[in-house]
Amino acid sequence: MSITPSAGLGSRPGTGWTVFSGLDEIDWAGMKHAYGPATDVPDLLRGLVSPDPVVRERALDGMEGAVHHQLDVYDCTVAALPFLLEAAATPGLPGRAGVLGLVASIGGVGWEVPSTGPAAEAARTLAAAGPGLLSLLADPDREVRRAVAGALPGCRDDLARVTSAVLARLPVESDAEVQVALVEAAGMLGTDGEISAALESMAVGARSARVRVAALTERVRIGPAQVPAGVVTALTAAVEAAYAEEPPPPRPDPVSTETLRGMLHQRALSYENSEPAPHLDRLVTDVSWAFGDRVAARSAFIAAQLRAADWAQRYHAVFAAQTLLFGWRGDHRELVSLIGDQLDDSPPRLRMRAATTLSIIGELAAPAADALVACLESAPRTGEYTPAGSLAWTVPNPYNGGGDVGPLIRALCHSGDSRALPVLRWLLEQDPVPNHLNGHIAGLGSQAAELVPLIRQRLRDLGANDDQARETLCRSLAEIGPAAVEAAPEVLAALESDPAQAASILTKIGAGAEAVPLLRPLLKNPDDGIAARAATALWQLDKDAETALPVILRALRKDDNFTASAAAAGVRDLGPAAAATIPALRALLDRADEYRWLHQNAATALWRITGDPEPVVAVLQSVWTRSRRRWPGIARDLTELGSAAAPAAPLLREALASPRRYLVERVAKSDDGLANDVDIVGDEAFQRDARTVLASVDVIRQEDDLPDGSRKTQLGGA
Repeated sequence: MSITPSAGLGSRPGTGWTVFSGLDEIDWAGMKHAYGPATDVPDLLRGLVSPDPVVRERALDGMEGAVHHQLDVYDCTVAALPFLLEAAATPGLPGRAGVLGLVASIGGVGWEVPSTGPAAEAARTLAAAGPGLLSLLADPDREVRRAVAGALPGCRDDLARVTSAVLARLPVESDAEVQVALVEAAGMLGTDGEISAALESMAVGARSARVRVAALTERVRIGPAQVPAGVVTALTAAVEAAYAEEPPPPRPDPVSTETLRGMLHQRALSYENSEPAPHLDRLVTDVSWAFGDRVAARSAFIAAQLRAADWAQRYHAVFAAQTLLFGWRGDHRELVSLIGDQLDDSPPRLRMRAATTLSIIGELAAPAADALVACLESAPRTGEYTPAGSLAWTVPNPYNGGGDVGPLIRALCHSGDSRALPVLRWLLEQDPVPNHLNGHIAGLGSQAAELVPLIRQRLRDLGANDDQARETLCRSLAEIGPAAVEAAPEVLAALESDPAQAASILTKIGAGAEAVPLLRPLLKNPDDGIAARAATALWQLDKDAETALPVILRALRKDDNFTASAAAAGVRDLGPAAAATIPALRALLDRADEYRWLHQNAATALWRITGDPEPVVAVLQSVWTRSRRRWPGIARDLTELGSAAAPAAPLLREALASPRRYLVERVAKSDDGLANDVDIVGDEAFQRDARTVLASVDVIRQEDDLPDGSRKTQLGGA
């Protein structure tokens, strides 16, 4: 569909403006948006430029919520775009700043636009719109000037003209916030010499430090792979100056509407009233994003911010550091240590942000362990629940009635530091037992063996209705592992009504004979997956293949991939004794496997049974190319193959060469904390396992000539 604004503008009675000619001639009923037929689009478009700010706010909310729902672009979105451009280009019309923001988003500015479909058509429409928008660079309304700067990078059909207009406006623009938007637009428009020279000029000559930061940031973003010497120092000085200068004049308070936008505006106001330097809350993070994959320079910049005198600057730097730790590999010890320094004599909000960051980076928190211990010693044992969080050891959870473990303890436990043991002992003595305590004990594993007697006593003392605490304590024993085997009687008694879970925990702590009576009845469980897991466990304990094999084969032949995959995972542990399952396992490799678990488990089981590594390596390579989320498990399986994993070595080398963690493919400022692509623990384990595999391969590759003058076969052609 291609929609072009009419040459003759229609009139809108009582306003003096002429816009939206031909709007009602569009077949809106024949198009759909996120919530059905697009018949409401004409009213929404007219509402965007209503003299009433409440109507404008509701219309913008409707456009964002339905016509451009979660950044989706529909046919009706494309049809609306020319009318939005027409409204934006009409001088004096109210609401144009909001319209321009919508135009930029629909046109894909700052996003990776597909080559076909409605989104591609919208991008082409915006690409041709430059001539109609350039005059807005001199509009009397600062918000319009700011917003049009954000839209112009999408106007690429007349790139030279748009670029010249933006660069010409830069030195004469009087508003610093608009100058920042223009600088960012210039950086998005290209990397030619004229743009670079303009950015260089603004980086040293702009009156506002915030503008100087923006210019330096764009220079870094579009600059060479090797960050020039002195850039980090210059940026740090400019950022420090930005925190020292007066904040920009406040924008008009948004109208209060019962819409999602209204709620977000009110939340933003509340945030601004509670946060330090809210006008700069994105500054350090945005500069950090400009460094991208240049991790060493990026880390050096953030480290400099964490040493700043201004605590607001350090507060914002902790979030930038968190994002780097989440998404990028590297030697982060100095950065983590500096985050730990924020726990000492800093304002409460900064200490809380630092503690929270350390609590979610797993073993990487180790360099801050001393700071965590010192802060824990002075922290209260119990605290009150607040939205901002608490550094107390435990805080009541108003949503489930239990107590949550504080971030300082979580960080120390997950770093694997044994100094957390006295704290865990205190937590185990509390009534009720804090929520998710087993997850924190997991960070210490067998180091927590000294807690087993206390856990056993707590299990014996629990009341009949303390089911949640019972499960938490039993799971804690499982996390400790074989060092908790003496607790088998308490596990049996505590989980009498849940034999499947009891059997699972007993096998994890190394119990043998105690688990057999629980496992045998499970062979008749109607859930074939549970029955198969019980069968494989029994097979390992009593070697009774005749009893276990029919149950396992039944699960392997189930049409349900989840059940079959779980059964295959169990067979992996049986080795050659499970030869009778070979035909069923081979059949699983011919099934469709959406999540890739089935093929990986079946192939690995076949290798352990047959001893032939070639088929499993081929399957693991195939799974690798189809699912990044399987990479850690694949690397773990490959470690068992030793030099036979050589065909997969190129994949491992390529993955290790990336500065990004294994789940992180796309990188944009809008990703913030990288959303769901966060698995620090998995990536650290993946790196270790991948290096182990490559070391085994390299031993073979580096063999010298044998004494008899022959050459040993090289398996590692990576």
